[in-house]
Amino acid sequence: MTKKIHNLQFQDVETRKPLYLVAALRGDESLDDRLKEYVEEDHAKLLLLCQHYGIQNSPAMFYQLSLALAREIYPEPKKRGRKSKWTDLNKGALIVEIERLVVPGDTSHGVVWACTQLAKREPWVSFLEAKEGDTSNPDPAEALRRIYFSFRNDKWATISREAFKQYEDEDAVMAWERKVSDFVKNPHPK
Repeated sequence: MTKKIHNLQFQDVETRKPLYLVAALRGDESLDDRLKEYVEEDHAKLLLLCQHYGIQNSPAMFYQLSLALAREIYPEPKKRGRKSKWTDLNKGALIVEIERLVVPGDTSHGVVWACTQLAKREPWVSFLEAKEGDTSNPDPAEALRRIYFSFRNDKWATISREAFKQYEDEDAVMAWERKVSDFVKNPHPK
């Protein structure tokens, strides 16, 4: 939560009601003066809050203030648990790396074989050894195969293929491999 502004307080409506009643019973103009005083006081405090939240003077400033306060009081719930090590970048790299190994038309050198080969190579070996707490699939090659088939038609898989093609056209496959290693070793760069 944002730090509070020192000595900024809004008087409760219930506290003001007896003062309204006294002013109304007097029957003079003190009720109007009291209401005007409260309005000015509240307005000045709202302006101070806008300044505190960095909201510029505009016709929508009080709307923006209400959104800032609502976001502070009712924030979006944080996702529980640790971040998944699988990101779109390393999934895309996996797709390309598997497809680089697959021999078209040779069933013995298909996706399963390619996954088995990758599961024995760095950086994939280290990446797959780092458990996410799910011990239901102890076969690293099977884990790669599942990710491949669930992600191969994703738009990021297509983007990754196109990126690799560009590296290949520029004869910079080694640079691609360094990128893959970085994506796998640092799935959530700081």
